[in-house]
Amino acid sequence: MINLSDGMKRNDFTKNISVEIILGMTKTSLNAKKHTDICRLIRYINSSSNMPRLSCRYICNGAEVHSKVYIWGFTQNNLYLPTKAYCGSLNYTMNAFYKRRESICECYGLDALKYYDSLIPDTIDCLDPEANERLKNVVNNPSTALDDLEAPEKGYDYYNKTKPIDYLNISLLRSDGSDTGYGSGVNWGIRKNGTKRDANQAYIPYNKADRKEGFFPDRLSPADESCPIFKVITKNFGSFYMRMAQQGNKALHSAESNAIIGEWLRATMGVPMGSYITKQMLETYGKTYVTFRKYEDGTYLLDF
Repeated sequence: MINLSDGMKRNDFTKNISVEIILGMTKTSLNAKKHTDICRLIRYINSSSNMPRLSCRYICNGAEVHSKVYIWGFTQNNLYLPTKAYCGSLNYTMNAFYKRRESICECYGLDALKYYDSLIPDTIDCLDPEANERLKNVVNNPSTALDDLEAPEKGYDYYNKTKPIDYLNISLLRSDGSDTGYGSGVNWGIRKNGTKRDANQAYIPYNKADRKEGFFPDRLSPADESCPIFKVITKNFGSFYMRMAQQGNKALHSAESNAIIGEWLRATMGVPMGSYITKQMLETYGKTYVTFRKYEDGTYLLDF
């Protein structure tokens, strides 16, 4: 989704891209945590004006769907017209696309769309409140489809026990250390003039005093509009992607939605969502800085 967003900004891709997903192996490959993570990510992405629109539906009636079908198309006069379609062994996962040997073949777009549409009546939108009820039987189901197993994601506990190759403390205050401020840093979404934004929008200021050359991935060339993304893992708020941003790389923000950082900070501090964060609040919490721990595989732990 981040790469699609970058491509739309550069005019490499058409505007107004949307992605619709049906998750077919719900009984054997879905649990409560995955469901929560999917819903959280979709809400973040769909709240950002620069990201593709994203939806995910679960098979909730009848047999599970093990097929892997991919369709590209466009809408004209309220009619969706498929232009390319593929089917094969390829799961919609990083492992399948980048690590394993898979096969996939082009198929007839209209037939693929007909098949996709035939599944819709047996699905429920993951954001539908009833989806939680439908998941109750799934969560307690001990069976697992062995051919759909993915390598478990390395989480906070794994990296926390592993020695990092480097670490960096970064202040959440202004460069002079005086306070936080309106319309910047942790309060980027809160404007004095009352401009309506998501009040949780935030970024981590990357002031010169805190910088360490080469610690975060920089632009591959000076002409690049955006820095490469990198994955961060938090102790109690899951994982997300970040990148250096703004002129002179003076900010670090969450790439899927810049509200993620603000929500993480407020949740960790135990203050209301959307509240204005002051230096005094940070000092009362016990920290005015965050810590990044960098690992050999390019992953970072983010602690506060």
